[in-house]
Amino acid sequence: METAELLEIIGRDEDSKHQFKANVTNETSLAQEMVAFSNSGGGSIFIGVSNDGTFTGLGREDIGRLNQLVSNAASQQVRPPINPQTENISTPEGLVMRVVVPDGISKPYMDKNGVIWVKSGADKRKAT
Repeated sequence: METAELLEIIGRDEDSKHQFKANVTNETSLAQEMVAFSNSGGGSIFIGVSNDGTFTGLGREDIGRLNQLVSNAASQQVRPPINPQTENISTPEGLVMRVVVPDGISKPYMDKNGVIWVKSGADKRKAT
């Protein structure tokens, strides 16, 4: 993805296919977002972008930590496991990591506590 395409997505704000995170440190919360995307047609999480659309940017040390966090969340916090792809996008403010979560083929997906999450507009919610 080129920076121009990233700016276009940010300009449209969050929706059921695109979520912005300034940074991620909570594996459980990340897993819930990935479960919701897997159950709801797939989508992308952009880490290094605040909810207001400004870049927080990530450094190289952040990228390594985040790749490990994404991998752990997808394999240990989601049932059945999923296989998201990551991509690093260079911006003047630093890197932005795009986590692409495909639409699941083994639905429903759930978090490690057995909760099924789905997307509702730009938010995630528990399935009823």
